[in-house]
Amino acid sequence: MKVAFSESVTFKVLERIDALSSNVVLRSDLADLADPRQISRALDRLVKKDRLVKLGYGVYGKLASSEIAKTSYLKGGVLPTLREALTRLNVRWEPSPEEQAYQSGLSTQVPANPSTKLKDRFRRKLRYRTMELKVE
Repeated sequence: MKVAFSESVTFKVLERIDALSSNVVLRSDLADLADPRQISRALDRLVKKDRLVKLGYGVYGKLASSEIAKTSYLKGGVLPTLREALTRLNVRWEPSPEEQAYQSGLSTQVPANPSTKLKDRFRRKLRYRTMELKVE
């Protein structure tokens, strides 16, 4: 992404995001860079440029671009990225019993849309486009 000045807040935010190994970016990862309003504007610019996608309140995901389809997508996949966001937010979770049965070899039925069992209270919504994290 081309930025006007290398000392701009958008450039600093972009550098910090690229340095993160995680596919999930929290606002708290960027809190020390600038004023919260400036960070919000920089994140909005990056969302408009298809470098990030907003997954929920204060939670963003890194996007990769497909040269063939000319679209952007979540780097790690939807479900792993949303579960990574839960982990980064310190929310304890585990896969659904159906998914655990499949992973342990007790079942051959592949869970088509597996849910996530939360162990802590979590009232936010995490979603990517039309797909929302299914919790039980």
